[in-house]
Amino acid sequence: MTQQHLAWTALCLVATCASAGCETAEEAPGTPLGATQEQLGVLFDEIVEKTARREAFSEFKEEGLSFSPLAAMQDLRTEFLAAETEEELFYGLVKLSNARRDRHLSVNPVEGGLEVPETPDLAAPILVLPDFSDLDDPQFFVARVGLELPSPQPGDLIVAVNGRPTAEYVAEFTQWIRHSTLYGLYWHMARELPLIVRNVPPDLYSDTLDLTLENAAGDHYAVSLPYGERGTHYVGPAPQFEGFEKVLARENFHVHLHESEPIVLLQWLDFERSLIEDVMDLVELAERDELLDHDLIIDVRGSSGGSFGAYAIQRLVPRAFRTTFGNVRLSDAGEELIERFQEIEVDEDAPDIFGLNLSRSWLRDWARTDAADAIERGDQYTPPTPFKLAHLPRDAGGILQPAPVHFRGRAAIIGGPHGGSHLDQFLSMFADNDLATVIGMPTGGYSNTWEHEEVLYFPGTDRPVAEFMWNIGHTLRPNTEVLEGNPVVPDVSVPLTRANFRTYDRELLELAVDALRSE
Repeated sequence: MTQQHLAWTALCLVATCASAGCETAEEAPGTPLGATQEQLGVLFDEIVEKTARREAFSEFKEEGLSFSPLAAMQDLRTEFLAAETEEELFYGLVKLSNARRDRHLSVNPVEGGLEVPETPDLAAPILVLPDFSDLDDPQFFVARVGLELPSPQPGDLIVAVNGRPTAEYVAEFTQWIRHSTLYGLYWHMARELPLIVRNVPPDLYSDTLDLTLENAAGDHYAVSLPYGERGTHYVGPAPQFEGFEKVLARENFHVHLHESEPIVLLQWLDFERSLIEDVMDLVELAERDELLDHDLIIDVRGSSGGSFGAYAIQRLVPRAFRTTFGNVRLSDAGEELIERFQEIEVDEDAPDIFGLNLSRSWLRDWARTDAADAIERGDQYTPPTPFKLAHLPRDAGGILQPAPVHFRGRAAIIGGPHGGSHLDQFLSMFADNDLATVIGMPTGGYSNTWEHEEVLYFPGTDRPVAEFMWNIGHTLRPNTEVLEGNPVVPDVSVPLTRANFRTYDRELLELAVDALRSE
């Protein structure tokens, strides 16, 4: 923990102790919130103190975004204490959580807790993308519109949203969009601009999406777009893979073959548990059709997170590689997690699959040995171990061998900021082990080993407030760096811009093919 974090811990403990007399405070009668400002102060101090004590902070993220999570939270104290309704307090909690800038962490309603208005699942018929030309001056543009609307036109620049100039819109919505990097922030800000989103105060939306735009000639014009069902109004991107033919579709990826060259393209979509069977199907196809010597292009731009990435890589590469590691910050939350793992039931009937420990015996063994010893010693973190003990035991060196049947060619990966979490780990294993050329933009840059969820209560009562989350463990890249806020930097950087969005898919694909042809 840095000296700053230690100082904040001490400050918060003093503040909490000073408020201890409020633990039996009664609800404030006749107010919409039903709580005193004194109770809100105790609740605020409790959240910040637990964050200082539990959170696995990332210096990479704090330096990259030039902020301190604890200082950013403390800056919200006056606003938090000013909440007068349940709705205001809920959104105060959301803003407080988001001040840590962690895409994984959210605030969620609970039964009997704060009542929050239902958010209509609506969208305007437009696709918005960010222009990544200058991260210090974010811009957004129209990429696609519904067929029934002649305007706005694709490529036109958005200069104001619901009356807010772009810079003002970015400043406001940065507080409401969970993110761990600027790439992730601007990507999700653009994609959510046409949506009505839960955990954003309803008063930030209008009955229609009102935009001021700038066309190619530099002229400004205004449009009002109606909201409707997402299924009929949302206009999604459709990646184009010219020169490739789809030959297999599975939940976690689609397989495409090049029409004339020995290249397999994997359009990666997810890391769900079905990945085990999906990869088996891929290997079976590759063996049957003699594709194992083909080169690989893996497009991960549309993927989400999950698990078992290392298991997949063992079948996609021809040599050994170092996996990701993880640790747990030892606090009440971390110790609770470890105690739970010490008692998990080992599945003796779990299938024996190369590269996986589905029985969870390695996880329980770690909890009862290395993790327990770290608690006994009073360590700040558990020693780093192969990530979640899913692919290697605690005393392994972190090196994974290729599966008996695997691809033997070269690899190129096309990345982008849409997804993260286990996807960030997947990419870091390729990049840090020099297993692939990475092209495009960084992935979302959010990954931690474990989270802790906890229902908060109004101080001195058994009345629930909401569920709050903490990040209580680091993910460590194969190069040993903390991954949160520190995604892989592409070997060939190609930012998405207003100028290249029409040809972006083709440009990335051509660069990937060129990388495979080069030494």
